[in-house]
Amino acid sequence: MPEGSVVVYDDDHYYMGSVIAERLAKSGQKVTLVTPQDTISAWGYYTYDRWRAQSRLMDMGVTLIVSKTLKEFDGSKAKLSCTYTGAEASFDCASLVLVTSRKPNDTIFTELSTLADSNEHTAPKTLKRIGDCEAPAIIAAAVYSGHRYARDLEEILDPDNPLKHDRVFFQDT
Repeated sequence: MPEGSVVVYDDDHYYMGSVIAERLAKSGQKVTLVTPQDTISAWGYYTYDRWRAQSRLMDMGVTLIVSKTLKEFDGSKAKLSCTYTGAEASFDCASLVLVTSRKPNDTIFTELSTLADSNEHTAPKTLKRIGDCEAPAIIAAAVYSGHRYARDLEEILDPDNPLKHDRVFFQDT
């Protein structure tokens, strides 16, 4: 990481931007967290993480800039634009960390699909996108995706009840 201030641009709006900003601040960097939303970690409103994350970052001295879109970074200066008015402002920073869209990483799936298409005898019995290959998300979603796939593997699913869960009943003796 270069010497000087770091801008974390959070256009993801979950927890990752604030976690990265916190980690950089702990390592001694001067950090500014910028988001086009009205608050940092906007999705945290639904999980009650936002207030904790914001107060922690403020206690650590992280500068928070909301309602601003990153327009340009030239290696030493970030240019921001107000989400509402379009008014622009620039400030110096040595580096930029982008927390933006999450794109699936399907390299292994694509390679296995090609291999399966080329040789039917060595092809896997099933090949399905799960986890971050299908749709990048939080770790819990990736774990659930793998768990769900394992439970559904070679099962006949009832289309009227696709989210069936096993229940265990205990009886006092």
